[in-house]
Amino acid sequence: MLEGKDWDEANLSPLDQIRLCEAEVTRRIAAARQAGEESLAKARSEAANLKKNAKERGLRKGQVQYQEVVSGAEEEAQALVAKAQKRASELLTRGNQKIEIAVQKAVNIVVGHSEE
Repeated sequence: MLEGKDWDEANLSPLDQIRLCEAEVTRRIAAARQAGEESLAKARSEAANLKKNAKERGLRKGQVQYQEVVSGAEEEAQALVAKAQKRASELLTRGNQKIEIAVQKAVNIVVGHSEE
């Protein structure tokens, strides 16, 4: 009697037994192919998801870096504007002082006072 086989299979002719073995091997090959195709499809799907997630993470990271650069540039621009406004205010104050001195000199000349 053959191990793992039914009693009826043991009574089959050798040719029929070979055919049964061939059919079993063919079935196993088909099952292995199917399993391989399913594994490949799953791997492709996982790879696509990983690629999509990596792209999304990259975009988010890029946006964060972009915002950091823009924020830094805005801070630098604000500092430059504040510095320019301070300088303009200083120049305006100095200009007003010089105008007052010039007006005073003009008044002194007109009224005939000598400069001292």
